[in-house]
Amino acid sequence: MVQKPAPQPKFVEKRSIDFIPPTERHGRPLSLLFVWFAANSSITALVTGALMTILGNSALWSIPAIILGNILGGYITALHSAQGPQLGVPQMIQSRAQFGYYGAILPLVLALFIYIGFFATGLVLGGQALGLLLHVSAQLGAVLFAVFCAVSAIVGYRWIHKFSHFPALLSAVVFIGLIFVMTTGDMGATLGASNGFALAPFVLGVSLAASWQLTFGPYIADYSRYLPETTSQRATVGWTFLGSVLGATLAMVVGSFAAFLGGDAFHGQEVGYITSLAGKLGVIVLLAVILGKLAGNTLSAYGGFMSITTIVSAFTGQDRLKSYTRTLFIVGVTAVALVIALAATDDFLTVFQNFLLFLLYFMTPWSAVNLVDYYLVRNKKYDIAALFDPNGIYGKFNWVAYIAYVIGVIVQIPFMNSAVYVGPIAYLLNGAEIAWILGVFVSALLYFIMTKPLRRRLRGAGK
Repeated sequence: MVQKPAPQPKFVEKRSIDFIPPTERHGRPLSLLFVWFAANSSITALVTGALMTILGNSALWSIPAIILGNILGGYITALHSAQGPQLGVPQMIQSRAQFGYYGAILPLVLALFIYIGFFATGLVLGGQALGLLLHVSAQLGAVLFAVFCAVSAIVGYRWIHKFSHFPALLSAVVFIGLIFVMTTGDMGATLGASNGFALAPFVLGVSLAASWQLTFGPYIADYSRYLPETTSQRATVGWTFLGSVLGATLAMVVGSFAAFLGGDAFHGQEVGYITSLAGKLGVIVLLAVILGKLAGNTLSAYGGFMSITTIVSAFTGQDRLKSYTRTLFIVGVTAVALVIALAATDDFLTVFQNFLLFLLYFMTPWSAVNLVDYYLVRNKKYDIAALFDPNGIYGKFNWVAYIAYVIGVIVQIPFMNSAVYVGPIAYLLNGAEIAWILGVFVSALLYFIMTKPLRRRLRGAGK
């Protein structure tokens, strides 16, 4: 009897948070390089890099701060990527295995804030770029940009992977070209003279770069979950890490240099100033900014709708969505982000810095709990059906995970350094930001210690 070939996956995605069966698995891990390079080499990452010099780093010392922060945060985040092929479900629904079926709602709500926050900031900057390209207002540019992002998210997974190749390659060429322009001639001499070192801004710069990477944690497995289960873990993690770190580093170095050179001309007109550096080739820079931001914002729209779906499914018990419901959720996330973007103030850089640090404090303990559970407690083995069952083996609430998570947040308070609150130890350290490191370490260690009985049971059961 001749075996029928596996059906080819549809281009317009139909699935949401449900398990991806083996017959629908496809693709190669190399594609993750382009997805994460495109998402990270965006104008939003460029603005994050601008904060390096705005906060007091010299232009040259911003480079090692950017590289070190991206490597530290990127490695932790890339570890989540291996969960996609192994489990075949989105990133945040996996939190039910650690926090419980209903307990996972809290990290899901926090993840939703991440998606909407990055979506909104991306619409501000993407709207600037599209407005300049089409000679319309930035507000109209943001509206048009939001429509493009929503449509891309509705088409879904296969389109996201295919589309990312173009902005990744274009952004690489454009940002390398901009770095060359800024490091030669008079601008190069100005940058070379800025080489003083200050510890507190340097540490804060490392934390900002790390926070950029770590806030992608809730996204990562969403874009590897269709890969075959036999996909190499090393390849999945490696290509994700390489794309994320290279893309973000290039964009942040451009942003750091541009903010230092441009001063007031850069502040509030980030896209316009960057475009002016390219002279007659400015339209290519605009195109790279628009396509790169479209890639990143599509991930936010896509992840936002899956977070909402996971939250709603906890009460309805449904893990599959009708096409019109899926579209409605994506449009809803887009509308909320657009309202925030249109109401954004001129003090955008400061607001964005505070947003990044806020997310860092709350999401690093979640990431620590999730990774320890996956790699060290359950040894990558989960009951997928139980993730969708409130009466399953993972329970409704897991107080062990919550204790580790909450203590991981609390221990950061004395070390916090933000516009909202500066902890006493951060003050003694002249503003150096190390709170997130404690959040990762403390939550990981506590969760590992408190799950000793569970680890013993799993070993005894041979699971």
